[in-house]
Amino acid sequence: MHTQAANLSLLMRHVNGVYSQAFNRRHGKVGHLFQGRFKAILVDRDSYLLEVCRYVELNPVRAGMVATPADWAWSLHGYLLGRDPASAEDVQRAQRLYAELVAAGQGVQLWDEGLNRQIYLGDDDFVQRMLDAASPIARRSADVPKPQRHSPCTLAQWLKQCNSREEALRRAHTESGLSMTALAAERGVSVARVSQLISKAERNLKAVDSPNI
Repeated sequence: MHTQAANLSLLMRHVNGVYSQAFNRRHGKVGHLFQGRFKAILVDRDSYLLEVCRYVELNPVRAGMVATPADWAWSLHGYLLGRDPASAEDVQRAQRLYAELVAAGQGVQLWDEGLNRQIYLGDDDFVQRMLDAASPIARRSADVPKPQRHSPCTLAQWLKQCNSREEALRRAHTESGLSMTALAAERGVSVARVSQLISKAERNLKAVDSPNI
């Protein structure tokens, strides 16, 4: 199951605001209820869904609050392992495999090992698909940190995708965030030459966007 609408931030605003205020009034407390700021991670469910599930299940174990994930009263782990009704053989096998997966994950540093460009849990192809799906305005927004806006494509990859080297250099510079100095070193030319080629590509792009009538 995954979110059908991009409304998680709205929910967390409600939790951090209305719920936190009600909790503090009820218990005579003040200040923040939750530690740290809310941060959404875009997850490649084909590659990382089980990793994320395992990480969440093991949080109370890492915190020393319970001995096993199934001991945590607010977790679905026990339910997924078939604590309630008897299950068919294939369901029991899935439950056993899931329990083994969780038990083997205590040493996995998910965010250190898997997080890509601060908010993506997936490989470079996944990052590129997400960037392609975003609107041009969202990709250029100053509210989005540069590492999250930049494409993972290298200059070599842009050269294969683009019709000219000028366009490849422009996209490597503007979309992948590669500096003109780095591009010049990779191509074995001067920074001034790279700047000229990028300017040429930008002029060509404007000519396409604004044809003479």
